[in-house]
Amino acid sequence: MEPVSIAALGVVGLATVYAFVRKALLSLVYGVTILLVFALQVISAPGPVELVSKAPVTMELGLRVASPTTWSWLTFEFVHGSQTHVVLNLLGLILISPTFEERIGSARWALLFFVGGAFGALVFVLVHLGQPILLVGASAGIFAVFGAYGRLYPRDRVSLFLPLPGLRPLPVIQVVVLFLALEAVLGVLLPGGIAWEGHAGALVFGFAAAPAIMRLPLPGRRSPRLRSLAGWKDLATTFELVRILEEAERADLAETREAWVEKFVAAARCPQCGGPLRLRFGRLTSKCGWRRSA
Repeated sequence: MEPVSIAALGVVGLATVYAFVRKALLSLVYGVTILLVFALQVISAPGPVELVSKAPVTMELGLRVASPTTWSWLTFEFVHGSQTHVVLNLLGLILISPTFEERIGSARWALLFFVGGAFGALVFVLVHLGQPILLVGASAGIFAVFGAYGRLYPRDRVSLFLPLPGLRPLPVIQVVVLFLALEAVLGVLLPGGIAWEGHAGALVFGFAAAPAIMRLPLPGRRSPRLRSLAGWKDLATTFELVRILEEAERADLAETREAWVEKFVAAARCPQCGGPLRLRFGRLTSKCGWRRSA
């Protein structure tokens, strides 16, 4: 391995240690790390910056589909094929991921980023088995994080990349779809191509694995306990209320269940006076004085 590639590995290792020792957000630290690694790619490129994909750092840390090295399943996420590739991934990594990482903890975020990224890479490798393709970029790990974010906090709203005047925050799922669409457009307009298979695989992994990862005994916030709805069945007096309550009971994540609970409370009526209900401090209440612990 070339000395410059070893230096790039050292940057990634030191950044990871720094983040955990200083309790800094990995998503932000890795954003800076990717810029530093890209600088090493440019320095070692055999010519102008357009040839960065031929740099020793890129070739040795990227994942060769035909013959991947052991370390490349992790390191491919830190090397990129162009300036546009870097900027696009930094948008997702720095402007969206930190909020999610703060909620679930850096250890769980890292698990999603690396394992989800490797899973996405595996999907890509299986689809393009034996082909002379070099897979690079943090997109797979970012999409794994996005998938988990959408599963765990579906009601969250985030700003679309930049806080532009008049632009309202959008639900996480919509941001993920728009991010996919943006990559698709750039994939058509710019050379190099987009690893759609890897991104889709990582997104599905993050969405599916999020509940299990949140149950792991790792540092950081974990999902709160699920609210019991056993005492609410008599309040479901219409077909729609029965359906909402069933959806709430099926929800295996607290945030998802709370979303259905809010919808149920808004539609239900007080069994005593027929008036609207409110959910306050863990109790259902009505203006007539009726109340029930939730």
